[in-house]
Amino acid sequence: MNMQTKSEISRIFVLLYFVGIALLVLAFLLLVSPGERTHAAWLDLIVVWIVFSINFPVLSMGRMRVGSFSAKIPALGLLGLCDFFYSCLALALIFCGFSYGLPFRMQLVGQMGLLFLATTVVAIAWWSSAHAAEVAEEEHSTKSGLEDLKATLSRCESELSAKAPDRNRERQFVLTLKEDARYLSPSTNPSAVSYEKQMVALVDDIRLRLDDSLAPSCLAEQFEQCAALMALRKQTFDR
Repeated sequence: MNMQTKSEISRIFVLLYFVGIALLVLAFLLLVSPGERTHAAWLDLIVVWIVFSINFPVLSMGRMRVGSFSAKIPALGLLGLCDFFYSCLALALIFCGFSYGLPFRMQLVGQMGLLFLATTVVAIAWWSSAHAAEVAEEEHSTKSGLEDLKATLSRCESELSAKAPDRNRERQFVLTLKEDARYLSPSTNPSAVSYEKQMVALVDDIRLRLDDSLAPSCLAEQFEQCAALMALRKQTFDR
């Protein structure tokens, strides 16, 4: 589904939403006589409008569309239960108030209490969704640094075999670094991230200069720097 089609569908849902609100108000004005339009009746209309709004498809689509789906998984259950129980309890209170003639103040306090509880659950759902997104982003960031290092070492090994097949010592350096990188755990420690970036820069520099007349001793020196950084990275853990 292209963006233009989605935009057209969204506009249709918005139009339907306002048509629904207009029908609710029209039904209230036609079915409730002026003498019966008490404070409780107006409260009931507002509550029905709230229930209609939170359950209207356009708002559900908005909740699903904003942000990544995986980050919203913890919030979906809470939001679904909140919609269901709030809607049922709010409409039930309207029915009880109409059937048993409950005082307006009692109905107002009850509806405000239900709305407060629903708002609290929604806030918790948003917080859990934001927390899940933050954790996912942090995990991706810590993993991507290691993945970059492993990919850079693999590229260097391939190009070293193609451009300098006789440099067995340097190839052994690369294989040793790859083996060490295999057993590294992702870390959010700033020092660990710095070591990984420095190793990537060094290995990239070696890889890009394989065609130059770079002395083997210079290559070995750079690989030794990588080995020293790898040793520091292996000793660095999360704080």
